Amino acid sequence: MTEPTIHHEPGNMVRNQSDEWLDTVPKGTFDIERHGLQGRPSVTAHILFVCPNGKRCSVFLGSTFENRRNPNEPCVWAWDGNEEHPTITPSINCIAEKDGKPTGGCGWHGFITLGRMT
Repeated sequence: MTEPTIHHEPGNMVRNQSDEWLDTVPKGTFDIERHGLQGRPSVTAHILFVCPNGKRCSVFLGSTFENRRNPNEPCVWAWDGNEEHPTITPSINCIAEKDGKPTGGCGWHGFITLGRMT
């Protein structure tokens, strides 16, 4: 599979709806897929994106933020519904370690606002 080379300003996000991404997709590449999540009626979609640390990150999206109901469930981030220039709140904190143990997160903590990572 060949993907076009995409050049964009640091922080700007570019949607890529390919079924598979090459390992070389640039930071800021993202896609949003609309779907639900069994047992979490507030989930309307999820976003997959390459964060400023170069890692692939993903969060569930809904109309309002919903914290974990228990430690085994994910949070749901508030999303404005814009698939091309999304705003997601609150900030995304991809914790890399907790209590001295790795969590699998990348360590990026930031915002996605109007399709821009800060």
